[in-house]
Amino acid sequence: MIVTTSFDPSVETVSKAGRLAEAYGGRFVPRRKYSLEHLRKNNNDSALLLVTREEIRYYEDDHPAAFFHPSMALVRVKRMLRGETDLLIEASGAVGGDVIVDCTAGLASDSIVFSFAVGAQGSVTAVESEAIPAMLIQEGLALYESEVAELNEAMRRISVIKLHHLAYLQQLGSKSVDVVYFDPMFRNPIEESQAISHLRRNANDEAITLDSIEEARRVARKSIVLKENRDSKEFARLGFEHVLRSTTKTTYGVIRLC
Repeated sequence: MIVTTSFDPSVETVSKAGRLAEAYGGRFVPRRKYSLEHLRKNNNDSALLLVTREEIRYYEDDHPAAFFHPSMALVRVKRMLRGETDLLIEASGAVGGDVIVDCTAGLASDSIVFSFAVGAQGSVTAVESEAIPAMLIQEGLALYESEVAELNEAMRRISVIKLHHLAYLQQLGSKSVDVVYFDPMFRNPIEESQAISHLRRNANDEAITLDSIEEARRVARKSIVLKENRDSKEFARLGFEHVLRSTTKTTYGVIRLC
């Protein structure tokens, strides 16, 4: 992977690009006046990480760039600030001070909503098995600035772990967290979901296993939540008895433990 900068970068941006290249096994290449396509062809590498003052963007082959954005988390947090409820928080039963494990973080939109809901006294761990999404959320959660201070604070509080969720759950003590959450790549993708479509090629698309649910039952005190297509058969296969119906194409299944 090539790591480069925007045109005429500041000293801080060059330093950040060098740090990211070292941290993620990339190779720093000065941008100078070259196009991104020229850099990739000249260095015989189809993967490129573009570092700017505000963000990082990952390019691979001819696909659109993948980058961190809070996406619908921004809208949902704004609604919660107005006193409205959020279906995920309602389904999970999460409250201030709770400990949350998001087993399939993706771009961490749901992790952000959880972090806002549980507050500074709670904690959210975003577990992501794949290198590119883990990199984007690790850096994005630390750097992204929105106009909502509460959202920024929620993002900064999230811990990112690059590991398969089953291995992570196996490390945890029994009844050590309140909520375990799964939002896997859907068996039948919702093609119009643009927030995740650009990341799908870099994501772990395996189905949640019964072993993972068994470990989640061991470590969770309050609930296990699964997000899926509204009519998905995954709810029944994995033992989710409480399925919250919604007017959207997705919904949540819940295993209540208390």
